[in-house]
This record gives sequence, C-alpha cells and structure tokens, in this order.
Amino acid sequence: MISPLGFDPSTLPNSPLTMSLLVGLESSALRKLLKNGLRRGMTEDQIRAFFLDTWLLELDSSEAVQLFGVLETRGWLTQSPDTGLWKTHLGSSKSF
Repeated sequence: MISPLGFDPSTLPNSPLTMSLLVGLESSALRKLLKNGLRRGMTEDQIRAFFLDTWLLELDSSEAVQLFGVLETRGWLTQSPDTGLWKTHLGSSKSF
C-alpha cells in the first residue's frame, strides 16, 4: 500500500538540508512544504490547510505524525517555541 504522501518519509536523506537537496527532492509536495517554511514560516493553521489540500491528511494522522517526526529529527522543519511558526532550516548544528 502506498502512503497518501506518495513517498516514505523514512527514506529521506539523513543529512542537513541544503538548497541543492531541497530542490532535488522527488516529492514536489514536500519541496513546496519546505519552501513555504523558508522565509516567514507557517502557522499551524497554514500547515493544517497544506496537509488537507495537498495530501488530504489531518495533522494527527499517522502519516503526518511520521513525516513531522522525520523532518524534526533531521532539523529540516521545526516549530519555534517563541512564535509557534513552523520554519524550514537549511544546514544544521545537529551531528549526523
């Protein structure tokens, strides 16, 4: 059975996100999600709308939870504790 995401999040590279890696991601929807978080970031409502419009998924679905877990673990997309915005991060201070 294929994930509603169209890809398996666990197969994403386990390395810091670079612009080259971002534009080379196979999933256009994932590229768009990450690009949306590059500048100002996204509110939870914007993230929720993106998941519903793009993948027909609620944020608490197992697929969304898995994707967030992978993106946060890699440091690619994290929620700011100060603003609550979800932001994409190029590079990472985490060790891989």
